[in-house]
Amino acid sequence: MTDTTTRDELPDEEYVELPPEAGRVQKVLFVLGGLVVFVGLMAALGGWWLYKQVDPGSPGQELTITVPPGSTTSQIGTLLEKKGVITNATVFQYYAKFKGAGPFKAGNYDGLRQHSSMGAVIDRLEAGPMPPKYTEMAVPEGLWLEDIRALVLKTFPQMDPGRLDTALKSVRSKYQPQGSDNLEGLLFPAVYRVQEGDEGDEQKLVQQMVTKFDQVGDEIGLDKATEKLKGQTGKTDLTPYQVVTVASMIEAEAKLPEDKPKIARVIYNRLAEDMQLGIDATVIYALGEHLQSLTSTQLKVDSPYNTRQKKGLPPTPIGSPGKASLEAALNPAEGDWLYYVLADENGGHYFTADYNDFLRAQREAQKKGLL
Repeated sequence: MTDTTTRDELPDEEYVELPPEAGRVQKVLFVLGGLVVFVGLMAALGGWWLYKQVDPGSPGQELTITVPPGSTTSQIGTLLEKKGVITNATVFQYYAKFKGAGPFKAGNYDGLRQHSSMGAVIDRLEAGPMPPKYTEMAVPEGLWLEDIRALVLKTFPQMDPGRLDTALKSVRSKYQPQGSDNLEGLLFPAVYRVQEGDEGDEQKLVQQMVTKFDQVGDEIGLDKATEKLKGQTGKTDLTPYQVVTVASMIEAEAKLPEDKPKIARVIYNRLAEDMQLGIDATVIYALGEHLQSLTSTQLKVDSPYNTRQKKGLPPTPIGSPGKASLEAALNPAEGDWLYYVLADENGGHYFTADYNDFLRAQREAQKKGLL
């Protein structure tokens, strides 16, 4: 039997109204909207956090930061975070990569502030480190080795005398004779700069002075001295080291640049004639005192450096010759002179090949009060 009852004929209590399908859509949209708001809020908070990492605002105390050699951007970021310059080393690394910044040079950076913006920090790093601080030491021409040693210790009180002596014995010049540990004459007179932090490095400073001498020697052809001066000094040709010795005597004797090549020629002519050189500066060196005049007794001192008593060159240089004296020793003037004597108050010398003429010029110099 078929049930023909309609919905209108059902009792009210048996009828259930079903919600429309649109209600579910509204719930889904509500949930999705909530998620969007949440994500947006999180993004906003994340963006604000990131912004505050990149630029925390209110820069603080100014600092000087030292970036060690070989530091990576990551390592520099860690250093800056530790010093309080930036807030986050990881963010800094990515920010620098985003900006195309780095690598950064090692050195000291001033002008950095705590809580700085990363943009300002990168600008300072890309500008490069401060020029290194240094102390200058001027080494004049003609100083003895012991004078240079004293000058070093006065200029750099941090240096240890014992370590300095060791350096002066262990550092070698290419022009130093085999087996010699004497750097007399081989420390080039110049102005040297010692960077902050190197004031206690005796070996480095001595090496700097010797390297400079070797460089200048190579530039002017000191290594070819034997060939260049061949036959000019008698039977025995001079070694480059002996030419340095000649240059040291020129440095001690000459007052004017134009006299230097002439004094070189006098020395070579006397060597060729097998005469004593008779250079008082070598006697003063033998006595170990910077004397202005010599007594007759002092002139007779028994020493291989006394060229009034011994023939030939002294065994070592008698001071540090400058470039002009080295060049004069390599390029002596043409002339037959065997003698020279002070001739004027400016330090100019009179040159002659005649002994009697030399004695006459000597008497004139004594009358002028030059001797």
